[in-house]
Order: sequence, then C-alpha cells, then structure tokens
Amino acid sequence: MYSFMGGGLFCAIVGNILLVVSTATDYWMQYRLSGSFAHQGLWRYCMSGKCYMQNDSIGKAGGYTSYWNATRAFMILSAMSCFAGIIAGILSFAHFSAFERFNRSFAAGIMFFVSTLFVLLAMAIYTGVTVNFLGKRFGDWRFSWSYILGWVALLMTFFAGIFYMCAYRMHECRRVAGPR
Repeated sequence: MYSFMGGGLFCAIVGNILLVVSTATDYWMQYRLSGSFAHQGLWRYCMSGKCYMQNDSIGKAGGYTSYWNATRAFMILSAMSCFAGIIAGILSFAHFSAFERFNRSFAAGIMFFVSTLFVLLAMAIYTGVTVNFLGKRFGDWRFSWSYILGWVALLMTFFAGIFYMCAYRMHECRRVAGPR
C-alpha cells in the first residue's frame, strides 16, 4: 500500500511541477512570422526578441474570444486540485483515528483524477482552437515544449490517481479481511 502511495505521490509532485511550468512559460506554439521566428504561451507572445501580453484581439474576428481564458482557468484549476491531492496524499501516510470514515487515499485519488480532467479540458480547448484557427493563420507553425509538458502532466496526474486508487483498494481489502 505504501509503495503505491509513494509512487502516486512522486507522480503527483512531478505532474504539479509540470503543470506550473507549462502554464507559466511562453512556448506553447512556435511559428514563423514575417521571416522571423515567434512563439506564444497562455500569457504572452514573443516576436523578434520582444514579448507582449497576450490579448484576445487575435480571436475576436473569428469568435474565439474566450479560449485563452478557458485554457488558463483549466490549467490553474488543474494545478490547484493536484496540489490539494498532494496534501491529501501526504496526510494519507498518517493514521489519525478521528478520520476513520474518511479515507485520504481515496480523496487524493479523486483529486488527481479531477486534475487530469481539468488539464484534459485545457489541452483540448487549446488544441482545437490552435489547429482550426491559429494554425490556418500562421503557415509554418508547430506545438512547442510547454504544450508537450501539459500533456506529460496529464499523464502524471492520471497515474498518480491510479496509484492512489490501488492503495485505497489494498487498504480496503486488508480492512475487510481483518487481522490474521
């Protein structure tokens, strides 16, 4: 049981770090604009060595005004729920008799699955709008490392949830069987 919780905690910590780095960095998409390379993230876009705050003006003509905010919000919610899962996961190592009916391993697993859902929604929104709108606007473009870190964070939070659910199942099987 503790090996599952330790593996889940490791995956969750790495996943949370990747979520924060992916959300904060400016390399979700790289493209060539007017002969020079440019890149953009959720908060800023950079061209010719200068960075500017990301605004909704690029999407207003096509009706895509809220996808930046939706992607940002889901990434932030994902990092917050992953952090809450990490706290519940750390507390699941301690056995307080006051919380016998509340299983912290189960709560941590659920929080990691919620985090996975939020990052999946953020990545789906960004991918859909980028491929259908921004990709057509910029001819020579590609997804970059911040975007890839978001997908890796999705996998890490998902596996953290799996590990904690396995730990919960092992604990439940031992509790039902009783001491021998």
